[in-house]
Amino acid sequence: MICILRDILTASDPVAIARDPESLARSWSELARRRAHPTVFLTPEWLAVARAHDPREQLTLEIGTQGIAALARDKDGTISFAGGELTDEQDVVARASDVPVVAEALAAWIADQRIGRTVFSYVPEEVPTAETLRTCLTASGYDANVERLVTSPRLDLPADFPAYLQSLTKKERHELRRKMRRLESGREVRFRFADQSERSEVLDRFVALHRRSRGEKADFMTAENERLFRDVADALASRGWLRLGVLDVDGAVAAVLFGWKYEGTMALYNAAYDPDLASLSVGIVSHAYAIRDAIGEGARAYDLLRGGEPYKYDLGADDHWLVRLVAERR
Repeated sequence: MICILRDILTASDPVAIARDPESLARSWSELARRRAHPTVFLTPEWLAVARAHDPREQLTLEIGTQGIAALARDKDGTISFAGGELTDEQDVVARASDVPVVAEALAAWIADQRIGRTVFSYVPEEVPTAETLRTCLTASGYDANVERLVTSPRLDLPADFPAYLQSLTKKERHELRRKMRRLESGREVRFRFADQSERSEVLDRFVALHRRSRGEKADFMTAENERLFRDVADALASRGWLRLGVLDVDGAVAAVLFGWKYEGTMALYNAAYDPDLASLSVGIVSHAYAIRDAIGEGARAYDLLRGGEPYKYDLGADDHWLVRLVAERR
């Protein structure tokens, strides 16, 4: 790959310029929609909330008309993509065909600003961003390396739920059906996506179930994380993207799935379950119902997001790796 370095830029090459993010809202939304795999994590709505919960200095670069880079600067000067640890996917915002030139312009900005260290985490391996940055920053005098960080499993959805079940291996299909029958046997079971009128009540139950959990799951739902979830819910609900999956068992809420539907993909961000019903596999069964209803809504993919937990593969998901680029100026 040949990088377009600062001293040989032409008038037609995009240049990264700092902008007020609010001035970019319309173009930002459109670019986010046109990524190869659109994700809520790169929309201005998500990042506005994430940035409000992030004490670091925030920078927004407009890269010609082709892209946007939302960045954050640590106290030691390290530059990363904005969003923080709870933003599962991070990247430049650009159409698939424009990612290489946008990443080149970002690399030129980093070199021109003489940034000492950059750490770009949770970048999809399937897009050229990380490798383009590595190549260009190496050519600009940086030691740069890319490594796999964590998987983000997802599955493509067929036209109906029976076809989804048939897409599973024989063992996966048998186990999922067995768990669904066991939960439903002798119980009144209902799954739905909550409507707007019950959003506050369902979020209350989501937080309460988290805090009733055991181990790390209980510790995760701090007061700050609760505020983040509620702020995200408000922002996504205003666009019609929020999906709160509710599993009722014998009239009580046994599980809440926190997710969204965006550009044809249903994504599951977090979930909380009644620990007293753990033996009934309410977690994976809730996902099965959510997949069924996502197909009913016309979703084309079900994204289980970051982390390689075994249940994701039991549902038939495939790995999609996220990588980390670390670059330090020589």
